Amino acid sequence: MARAKEYSFREFRLLLKNNGYSFERMSGDHYIYTNGVTMISVPDHGKKLNRMVCRRLIKENNLK
Repeated sequence: MARAKEYSFREFRLLLKNNGYSFERMSGDHYIYTNGVTMISVPDHGKKLNRMVCRRLIKENNLK
């Protein structure tokens, strides 16, 4: 199985924007994005997001 792509926070934020999500609020070091129906909480703990977290968020929310 191929390794999951490693995203920076900036790249993942662009992925969310391209899928219709917009920034709603910030809670600590987690950014909350919404598309009006669902909400996604994205952690910002440094330069790169954890591969498994990215893969889970993409799969659960059908991001492309």
